[in-house]
Amino acid sequence: MSFFRTFFIFIIVFTLASCAEISSLTNPGSSTSVSEVSEANEPTQEDVLNQFSDVAFPPETFLDLTKSVVVGSDENWFGQIYFNSGLDANAVFNYFKEHMPDTGWFLIMEQQGNQIFLVYEKDLRTAIISISRKRSGADTILAVAPRAQ
Repeated sequence: MSFFRTFFIFIIVFTLASCAEISSLTNPGSSTSVSEVSEANEPTQEDVLNQFSDVAFPPETFLDLTKSVVVGSDENWFGQIYFNSGLDANAVFNYFKEHMPDTGWFLIMEQQGNQIFLVYEKDLRTAIISISRKRSGADTILAVAPRAQ
């Protein structure tokens, strides 16, 4: 029951935060949209990934900035990050399972099937990692939100 309550809270938080742009992380204080930023000033995938230093991203990670919504920075951010990996779903699962504890996240639950789920907790936040199997690579959603108290 607690998982469903937490998941419901995630939905509410992400609905409220849907107007935020990830460009606020890469260009703090700037009011320009991502499409208005010239290629010379456009952040690289590595620059954006470095904004989330408390998460271990697998190698060959490519962010989908058009779908991702993030509010906050450093270790106080929350939102949804969509990314694709050149690794298969099992390798992405194993990477998160091995490396998330290195950044302070504690595994709460895992479920494997056609869709893979990992649920982590750290301080006052919860992270749900959803990994979708593909023929080559894996589509992944990392959702982080404040933990229900």
